[in-house]
Formats: sequence, C-alpha cells, structure tokens
Amino acid sequence: MMKLNKPFTDTFLQSLKPKAKEYTKHDGKESGLMIRVKPNKTKTFYFVYSFTGKYKKMSLGEYPTLSLIFAREMVKEYKGLIYRNIDPLAYRKTLQNPVEENKLTFSEMAEKWRDKRLKQGKFKAQTINESFRRVELHLFSKIGNLPIDEANLKTFEPALSPLKNSNTLYKINIAINQIFRMAEDEDLIVKNPFRKIHDEFTYIETKNHPTLAPEDLPRLFRVLQGADLKKPTSLLIEWQLLSILRSSEAVSIEWADIDWEAKALHIPAERMKGGKRPHSIPLSSQALNVLDQMRRYTGNRKYVFCSRIAPFNKPMNSGAANVALKRMGFKDLLVAHGLRSIASTYLHELDRFSSEAIELCLSHENRGKVRKAYDKSKKWKSRQAIMQCWGDYVEQCKLEAMKAG
Repeated sequence: MMKLNKPFTDTFLQSLKPKAKEYTKHDGKESGLMIRVKPNKTKTFYFVYSFTGKYKKMSLGEYPTLSLIFAREMVKEYKGLIYRNIDPLAYRKTLQNPVEENKLTFSEMAEKWRDKRLKQGKFKAQTINESFRRVELHLFSKIGNLPIDEANLKTFEPALSPLKNSNTLYKINIAINQIFRMAEDEDLIVKNPFRKIHDEFTYIETKNHPTLAPEDLPRLFRVLQGADLKKPTSLLIEWQLLSILRSSEAVSIEWADIDWEAKALHIPAERMKGGKRPHSIPLSSQALNVLDQMRRYTGNRKYVFCSRIAPFNKPMNSGAANVALKRMGFKDLLVAHGLRSIASTYLHELDRFSSEAIELCLSHENRGKVRKAYDKSKKWKSRQAIMQCWGDYVEQCKLEAMKAG
C-alpha cells in the first residue's frame, strides 16, 4: 500500500529536527508543497512540479518567516499558471531582473558565493578568500564567462583536467559544489550538476590512499555486516571510521587514554605521527559505543585493540584494517587511511563547520605553538559538534545498509 503524506501543521513543522544530512517532507493537503530541513536548522518551503515533462523545483521562502498558510496560497497560484501553460519558475524570473539572471556567469556566481560566506561570518575571511582565489586563478580565464545554466561536468572538465593528481583539484571541486549548491538554493539553476563531482574526477584521490565518496558509505557497511571477520576486527574498522585517526594511532589506543566522563580521548605525543605533540579528540556517542563493545574482549588488557596472538600485551597490527578491507573485496577501492578521507570530504562539503576545526579533528596542524594551543582550546566545542555530526552520518549509513539487508 502506498504511504500517504500527512497534511502539514505548524506543530508538525516545528517538530522537524535537523539531521546529519538534509531531508524533505511533502504536504498531504496541498500537493507540490515540500519543506526541506538542512543540518544548519533552516527549513525552506519549495514548490515541486512537472512542466513539459521536466521536474522542477522553486523555493518559496524559509519557515516560519513564510507561514504555512501563505506557502499553500503561493502553491495554488503557481498551479494556476501551469494550468495556463506558463512555467512558474520562468514567470517569476521575468518579475525579477531578467538581464542579470539570464547572463549570470560562473565568475559572477563565484563572487556571490564568496560575498555571502564573508557576510555570514561563519568562516575566517582568510580561508574564504583563499578558496575563492584558488577558483579564480585556475578557472576564471577558461570558464569564467560561462553562463551558470550551461555549466556541467562536460563543460568544466577541460579546465579541471590539467589539475589532476593534485590536492588543489580536490579543494577546487569542493568549492565548485558549494557554488552551484548556492545557485540551486536561490533558484538560479534547476539542479546542481556538480553534486557528485568527486565520482567523476576520481583522479583527485592519491594513488596511495584510495577511498570512497561519502554517499557510498552504506556500501561499506553492507559488505561489513556480511563479512567473515572477528568482531574486534569489524569494530576496529568502525573505530577508525568514527575516530578519523590514522591506522597506527587507532590500533594503539589504551584504555587509560579514554576519559569516559568527559567523552574524550587523549593520545600522548609518542603515539602520534611525528611524535611531537599529543592529540585529544571528542568522542561521539557512536565512538563510545564501539569502545564499550570492546570492553568484553579486551577490557582487562592494556590496549583496546589488543593482539589476539602472541605477544598478547601488544596492540593489533596497524595494517589489520587494511587486510580486512582487502578480504572484503575493497582492494584498490579503499584502504584504512581512506576512511579519514571520507570524513574529511563529507565534513568540508557540508559547509557547516570551519575548515580549521575540521583540520584539528584530523590532527593537521601547521601553526605556531601559542596559536595552536589557543585554537585547540577555543575550538573544542566546535570539534565536539563535528565529531558527533560525523558519528550521526556514519550511524545513518549503517542503518541504511541494515535496512537494505
């Protein structure tokens, strides 16, 4: 039996909570009215419809600034236009500034993206300007004058291909996705053509660390739940994914490193890459659950992921997760270090947290000692939010895999 959508009420709309990934709900009273809930808590009404056989979507406004009653009235008016064979989206554009919108180029859209981010103040101006200059330097001379409604993977590929195998391309692709997501949100284009840009430009990943796109994470869990692995090995893969630690750091944690009350992990400098500084990470509820499950296996040992073969007082081999991934059929597709890349890609593309805080979670630091210590303390709450957001997304992917069977 087809599941019917419930009619919207203010009580229902107010009860919609943000999740790690945006989601939509459709009104059961006025067909075509939809609301999208984003991770940043914004709730936006949309009118979705079909015109000349094409699916279209136009934003109406944010709830509760735009009331439910008025949103329904707008949908009724737009349906009247469709009845007269008039495209509501095209009609609305004629009421705005058609010259500016019809001729909006990629370079102009990128400038709008930069200016909006600077105005929001969520990220450092230096970070925003560096990201914009990277796009300006490598793309403007080649495709800067391209109208945004003509932009797609095919028209962008000649400009992006010379950057293959570089970290620059990875960063530019993130910016491109954000620019066109903004264009879609503002109804300047029907659909963001760069939503899966990392799938098309697979060469952006380094040869040594193959990885998966964040949206492919359910695939990993589908294979993992049916794999012939010892439970501690399976939990190790989950732990590396949730903690975003390097392989050697993930397997060598000790029970003494865990602060259960503060929900934090403190790793001494000698067990971190380079051995120069300690690293602390907030633990998500999902990461704590993995550690709690490990208690029954190694709770009386020194190491959380203790070796199952002699010598028993040593941690598992740092390559244990890699061996397991190969046995699961992910050879040349995913390695343990690539689990960090999945998290990095997801968190950066989410455009919800500062790059500095994300990099601190990944223990990527290249600043002076005083500044470094200050930032670590200042961004702890941000890092807690980041790790929990990532944990929620991982859990969501795991549940999706379980439902798929």
